[in-house]
Amino acid sequence: MWNNGFPAVIILSRKILCGKEVTFTIMRKKIIAIALSAAFAASMCACSGDEKQEKTKYTIDATLSADYTLTATVNCDYVNNNDVPLSELWFHLYPNAYREGATYEPIDKSHITAAYPSGRSYSKLDVKSVEVGGASREVTIAGVDQNVLTVPLGSALEPGERTTVTVEYTVGLPKVRHRFGYTDKSVNLANFYPIACVYKDGAFVADPYYSTGDPFYSEIADYDVTLTVPEAYTGAFTGTVDKKTEAEGTVTYEVSAQNVRDFAAVLGKYEKMSGAAGKTIVNYYYYSDGNPESALATAIDAVKTFGEMFGDYPYPEYSVVQTSFVHGGMEYPCLSMISDGYTGDAYNDVIVHETAHQWWYGVVGNNEVKNAWLDEALAEYSTMMFYEGKDDSYKYTFNGKRADALSAYVLFCETYKNNGLGDTSMNRPVNEYDGDIEYSYLTYVQGAIMLDDIRNTVGDASFKSGMKRYYEQNKYKIAEPQDLVGALEKASGRRLDGLFDSWLSGKIKLFSNN
Repeated sequence: MWNNGFPAVIILSRKILCGKEVTFTIMRKKIIAIALSAAFAASMCACSGDEKQEKTKYTIDATLSADYTLTATVNCDYVNNNDVPLSELWFHLYPNAYREGATYEPIDKSHITAAYPSGRSYSKLDVKSVEVGGASREVTIAGVDQNVLTVPLGSALEPGERTTVTVEYTVGLPKVRHRFGYTDKSVNLANFYPIACVYKDGAFVADPYYSTGDPFYSEIADYDVTLTVPEAYTGAFTGTVDKKTEAEGTVTYEVSAQNVRDFAAVLGKYEKMSGAAGKTIVNYYYYSDGNPESALATAIDAVKTFGEMFGDYPYPEYSVVQTSFVHGGMEYPCLSMISDGYTGDAYNDVIVHETAHQWWYGVVGNNEVKNAWLDEALAEYSTMMFYEGKDDSYKYTFNGKRADALSAYVLFCETYKNNGLGDTSMNRPVNEYDGDIEYSYLTYVQGAIMLDDIRNTVGDASFKSGMKRYYEQNKYKIAEPQDLVGALEKASGRRLDGLFDSWLSGKIKLFSNN
């Protein structure tokens, strides 16, 4: 991930390729390989959560104190949309990944220093009480990192039935430049509440908070959130602020969001600019930006462009928020975190990538542990497509970014795997990659190259038609790889499963072992 001078930047090499000197910088979360001069230009010839279903609803009442302690009550009005009765529910406790001594740290070891500039800081979620339908329950906190709350229901919850689980808890935020934590500039409140685990194939899916990728997997729900914070903070949120109340040193936000995969907030001493992309209000929150008009214009353009490419953005508001973050950016429904370590064209490029995630991960969900490429490759390739036909409006171009991806991938193979990768597969969970660099190059870069190959194979019109079909058929659902393959096959009238499998299993090699 490119970080404009932050230690998290990894300069792979300064190397001569095809007679040109090229510097490549690799990004972990939102990777964009940057070539300072073009070295190598070539082109490569399920589900639950449907909006019509009954939905789970979260009602959250939380207060953030001046010492960064969050005290909260979460009411999860859970609906069993599975076809079997459930005797218990499982909830992710993602903040426990920030515990001291955690088996799986939330941040890759290569980024620890940049993430904790003031020294290591820890967190732990303390469950105070749990009730089911108003009755107290003895619960179990399990998982390798105390990352799963198991709640017995007392009686079977039949398909289609609802029950309410109420959890009271406190958690002290870590001082860290990450999804969940605070710095002197901002507070990132993401993955901060117990969220129901997906039930699939006869079991709850409760993967740990791996440091590689975005280890999240959740279904569409509705949210009503009341958050009280110190009065110095302005808040940006998933959803729409329905009411704002100020009282004796605090400000309380009442926020609602429907049909979203999770909920996040960012707090800071922000300036705010707004515009419109069709029916969507686009907000930009910033505290240090010499050209905020450019960032807002890019966000608006991205929402419009992807809406035309894939299908309308379904939410009334979308907020792009500058924040202290060790990686380039991070996506949440209706909200994108953009690192304050970036400026200019690079900053705007991250905005485009994160906005693409509003379609791929946000509206169309996927298991980000098992099939990380499914949203990351789509978001990265969508970012490339964004620049098509933009003429001189942006520094980057589609052909330039494609050439950069190919060049960076070749350089990765040469530098890190002695002219050959042992495993170039993408159909593996995030914890099976050999660290951030391999994950990023395969999931983002190789994934985008794969999609470009598919596009060249089926033709531009069929590819774009297939992407629209994929979006429309999987809105508010959890998509599987075969859903993307099927949509593109239907649009093109061609069998593509073999070509996809060759890329995903690593049978296609873009480099020589000699």
